[in-house]
Amino acid sequence: MEFLLLWADNLDDALGALRHLAPKILSFIAAFALFVITGFALVLIPQVLLIILGLVLSAASIEHLRRRRAAALAEQR
Repeated sequence: MEFLLLWADNLDDALGALRHLAPKILSFIAAFALFVITGFALVLIPQVLLIILGLVLSAASIEHLRRRRAAALAEQR
């Protein structure tokens, strides 16, 4: 009987740790899946994926420059 209580206590502790670490585990799995999908897309349809990646990166660059200019204008005032 004591063995079952210890086992149940250990299971409860393991589930609590898993519940605590679940967001980190799921985000790692999602990031890895995106990495794998991007690799497959580069092999299967490289032109389309490179165009999409270029658009996303250029939009991010333009947004970064816009924020820097807005911050510089706010500093001057």
